[in-house]
Amino acid sequence: MHKIVSLLGFISLFLMFNCNNNFSSIDNCRTINIKSEGRIINNVYMRYPFRVRLVDSILYIMDLHGTENVCHAFFYPQMEHISSCGKIGEGPNEFLDSENICIDPHGQLWILDANRQKLVEIKQGITETEIKLNDKLIRTLDFALYDDSTFLIPDYSGQFRYHIIDNKGNIIESRQKIPTRKQNDVVVSNIALAQAWRSFMDYNPKNGILAMVTQLGEVLELYDVKQDTVICIFEGAAGEPKYIYRGGYAIPNGIMGYSDIHVGDQYIYAIFWGQTFEDIRQNHVESEGGKNIHVFDLHGNLIASLQLDRYITGFHIDEAHHRIIALDANSDQPLIEFSIPEL
Repeated sequence: MHKIVSLLGFISLFLMFNCNNNFSSIDNCRTINIKSEGRIINNVYMRYPFRVRLVDSILYIMDLHGTENVCHAFFYPQMEHISSCGKIGEGPNEFLDSENICIDPHGQLWILDANRQKLVEIKQGITETEIKLNDKLIRTLDFALYDDSTFLIPDYSGQFRYHIIDNKGNIIESRQKIPTRKQNDVVVSNIALAQAWRSFMDYNPKNGILAMVTQLGEVLELYDVKQDTVICIFEGAAGEPKYIYRGGYAIPNGIMGYSDIHVGDQYIYAIFWGQTFEDIRQNHVESEGGKNIHVFDLHGNLIASLQLDRYITGFHIDEAHHRIIALDANSDQPLIEFSIPEL
C-alpha cells in the first residue's frame, strides 16, 4: 500500500473528434487471458521498477524511487548486470529523480529528471549530453523522442496538449488542446486541468503516431505529428479524468487509469489499472499496477483486452518476437514476460 501512496504523491506533483468506438466499453472487445513467465535478477535491488526498455541485447530498467541510481542495464536475456547509471545526488551529472527513459535511433539511453528539468543522454554509463529544459516549461513529467534533434513533451500549462522542443530545451512549436468535453459550473484553472489530464506518451517515427493515455480516467489520444492532425480521441467506460477542484488544484476522485503506453508498428498497447480512489483510500487495493493491457489499432479502435495474471506498472513491447517484457513492482523479482497472442 505504501507504493500506492507514493504514486499518488507523484500524481499531485504536477472539440471532441469522432472515430470508431469513440465511447466504447471494454465489454465490446475481445478478452484474452495470458500467463507470465518470470526472470531472475541477481545483485540489483530496485524499490519501484517503473520503466523497461530493450535495445539489441541490452535491457534497461528505471527505478522510480531509486536510492543510489535511477537506471540499471543488463545483458538480455541472461540478465547479467552490466552497470547502473544516473547516480542520485545533488552534484554535477547527478539526478534528483527520474520520470521516464527512452532509447534513441542510435541505441543511446535518455533519462528525464523532472526536478532538475533536464534530459540527459547516457553513453556507456556516463553522461554524454545534458539538455536543460526552458524555464517557461512547467515541471515536465514525460517525454518521447521525435527525431535526432527534437523531443515531444506534454504541456502542463493547460493551454496546449504537447510541445516539440529542440536540443537546447526550447519550444519549437506548441500543439493541440486538452480534449475535455466537460462544461463545469466552477471555472477550473488551466494548470489544474493539465494536472487532471496528466498523461503518459509514446511516439513511433515509422508511422508518425503520438499516443497519450490519461493517468486518471480512461482516455487515449492519437495524433499524427507529421501532419499536425488528430487521429482519434478514444474514451472508454470510465470516461475522462474526474476530479474535485479545490484550492487551485485538481484532486482526483475517479479511477487510476493508464500507466504506460507503447506505439508499435501494428498496434498500440496501454496498461490499464481501473482502481477507484475510494478503494485505494479504504485499503481495498492490495497490489500496485494494472492487470489489463488494452490493445488498439492505429486508428484508435479498441480491439482486445489482454488479461494478465500479474499486476504490472511498465512494459516493453517486442512486436518482432511477439513478447511483452514487463515489471511487477510488487515482487522481489519484478521482471516478467508474456507472449503476445494472435490479434
